[in-house]
Amino acid sequence: MRAEVVLASGMLVTGAVSAPAAAQTVVELRASTTKYRFLDLSHAFANRVVLDALYLGVPGMNELYLGAGYQLRPATGISVAPLLYVVGGKENDVLGFAGHFFRTSGRVSDYRFVDALDLTRALGRWELGASAGAYHTSGDLTALAGPTVKRNDQRGSWAVSARFGSDTELRLLRILTF
Repeated sequence: MRAEVVLASGMLVTGAVSAPAAAQTVVELRASTTKYRFLDLSHAFANRVVLDALYLGVPGMNELYLGAGYQLRPATGISVAPLLYVVGGKENDVLGFAGHFFRTSGRVSDYRFVDALDLTRALGRWELGASAGAYHTSGDLTALAGPTVKRNDQRGSWAVSARFGSDTELRLLRILTF
């Protein structure tokens, strides 16, 4: 299994490196009232291969994700990039993940999640819409949803979302695109 992951990763990196120069790099920073910490560096190559590295932290858990995938464009203005990640965690001996976390070692149960699913409508430089997230583990579902406002600028965008449900969260995002 490990040899296949290394081979697949090598193929994705090779494909990405051989792409034309036109590409996009995105840095995303998130902070929230729930002590959620998120830093993401993502690069989409001209051939739609995506490489991603992110840090995710909440009290008692710090994880580093390294992923690769392919950007799909099912319709004008819509982009979906399924990614396969390898995850290392400081606490709980975490290792594994693929949209659904498949535990390969450690004490963390398998889980599914969506964070964040934002649907917005553009109104000039502004976007208005909704933000949702869900986390399902060991039969328990934690779900949040609420309004989001985004302002686009020359460097990317700022966004604020207020999400309610199993918890209450106010989230601030800064996305830098270059």
